[in-house]
Parts: sequence; structure tokens; C-alpha cells
Amino acid sequence: MKHTLLCATAAAALALGASSSALAQATTIKLGLLNAQPNSTATAINGPFSPVDALSLDVKSKSTLFFSASREINDNWEVELSGGLPPTHDVAVVVLKPTSVPPSVAAQDGAIGAKVRQVAPTLFANYKFGDKTSQVRPFVGLGVNYTVFDKADSTAVGDAINGGPTTLTLEDSVGLALQAGVTVKLGGAWSITGALATAQVKTKLLTNTLGIERRADIKFSPAVFIVSAGYSF
Repeated sequence: MKHTLLCATAAAALALGASSSALAQATTIKLGLLNAQPNSTATAINGPFSPVDALSLDVKSKSTLFFSASREINDNWEVELSGGLPPTHDVAVVVLKPTSVPPSVAAQDGAIGAKVRQVAPTLFANYKFGDKTSQVRPFVGLGVNYTVFDKADSTAVGDAINGGPTTLTLEDSVGLALQAGVTVKLGGAWSITGALATAQVKTKLLTNTLGIERRADIKFSPAVFIVSAGYSF
């Protein structure tokens, strides 16, 4: 269902962009850097042999390459598909109640218990303020984000806390996305853009340690800072 929603939205947006091809609107390719601050909040890990409300998780920030492709619909509207080189985030152990766990576990507060890679393509409809010939154009965008946690690995610290080799799985997420930024023309076909984006992202974590399953719900309020160079044609 989630895959169908994203594909249907993308197809509709691309069809809309294609319908305006006769108007000779521009296509813009952007390449740059982004910093993703997940601002995660997680419930306490629960399951067999897990002290109640004792342990949680914190997903750390990561920078990576950014790229996007956009197509103008008219002088003020464009459709943009943005993404980046999938970043791998460190996931830190949060000890909520040190007295509820063994000292060896309490000592791991802040240690990296897992590494998680996420792929998060986002489709935006952007409204660009001002005239098409303006050198500086602020914009806002509304869209759909699809986040896939395609690789999740427990570290030695995570294995020790869980009591043995541990596998991790996280559910995909679909949610609304917002962005705001400004594009400055540099001359000719080149431009530079700075933007701040966020999205609704939530997932369910399932761990399996020698058949023992534990769970936690994780929500994100990401702040994604982007700086990119664009080429229009």
C-alpha cells in the first residue's frame, strides 16, 4: 500500500509536469550536501527479560550528498523529486533507569548500539515566489516522504546488552513533508539553493536475540539542512 501510494503520487506529478512540456518550462538538476538531524523520540524497549522503562534509543545526526530533479509546471510551480546518498545513522543506547539494569549495562549509556541506513526519497510540489526572471526566489514546498530503513545492524555493544547476536528490522514510513528555502541565480543556467526540510517519519523496531523479540516505537521530527548547486536546461 505504501509503495502504491508513492508510485501513484509520483506518476501524477510527472504526468502533470509532462503535460506542460509545450510551454518549454525548465528542468533543474541539483547536487549538494545535506545534514539530517533526526530529532528522534523512542519508547522504552519492551519484551522478555527487559526491565520496564529502563532502556531506549537515540538516533544521531548524519551528513551526506544531496541530489534532486525538478520540472517547472508554470512560472511559479514546480515538481521536485529529492533524495541523497543513503546515510547510515549511529543509534545510541539511552539508559532511562540506571538502577534497573546491571552496572555493565548502565555504563553503556550513550554508546552506539546499532547502525541504521535509511533511504528517504521525497516528492514535493514547490511554489516559487516572485517573477521567473528574479535573481532571488524564495519557495515553499509540500510533499510526500517515503522512508525505508534498508539496513540495520546491531553493534557489539547492542549484542552484549541484548544477551547475544541480535538482528534488527524497522518498518517503512510514509508521511507528509515540508520544505522552505531560497534559490539565487548565479548567471546563465547555474544557481545555488539553501533549504530546510522536515517530514512525518515513524517506525517500529523489532529486535530478535536468539529467538527473544523486543520492540520499540520510534518517531522522528527531522530537520534537514540542504545546500546545493543547480543547473537548469
